[in-house]
Amino acid sequence: MEKEGLIKKIHGGAVLDLPNQESDYERRKTKNLEAKRAIAKEAAKHVEDGDIIYLDYGTTTYLLAEELLKLKNITVVTNTIPIVNLLLRSDSVNLVILGGMVRKNEDSLYGPFASNNIKNIYVDIGFFGCGGIDSFSGITNHHIGETEISKEMMSHCQNKIILADHSKFGTTAFNQTATFSDVDIIITDKDIDEEIKSEILKHNVEVVIAKGASGGEENDD
Repeated sequence: MEKEGLIKKIHGGAVLDLPNQESDYERRKTKNLEAKRAIAKEAAKHVEDGDIIYLDYGTTTYLLAEELLKLKNITVVTNTIPIVNLLLRSDSVNLVILGGMVRKNEDSLYGPFASNNIKNIYVDIGFFGCGGIDSFSGITNHHIGETEISKEMMSHCQNKIILADHSKFGTTAFNQTATFSDVDIIITDKDIDEEIKSEILKHNVEVVIAKGASGGEENDD
């Protein structure tokens, strides 16, 4: 089975070798772009001039960062190098970088240094991506280190908003980022499965469908 690519041997057993695990950041940026851009535009409506916000790692939060360049006197806290590079020279954005270890295939920062810097930071709104949203497992993501940073930042945000295109629903990634009761709003690009939606609404979470999105192709993140 290993020769056929179905499993991968490890010490003490074997695991499924799935080819559709989380893909590299740059490749994912172009997937489902119309839906992600619509979500980003909808998310930007929740931000006002002068706000302090957190942008988690992910490709949809990058598109939101592009939208925030249109606002004035925004403070952005982030752990994502592509977002840092985008906002670095903007006169309208005050940029705060958490720092930490670099995850090279995602260009994200995580680890104890980042966690320590979070302790005294509080923001108005946090925008978080995800790898999956499911009625049983809640909101999940792929990388343990990045997920820990997301969890820690959620406790330092007055409002927590999840950005998730339709392909994330009914999917579970490796680590739980949050339960539905931990977040305030989920923004997506089209109506979602009734079972999942019902579970979300039980926790008084607002589900917002972004205008101008047609769904698009399936996507990793």
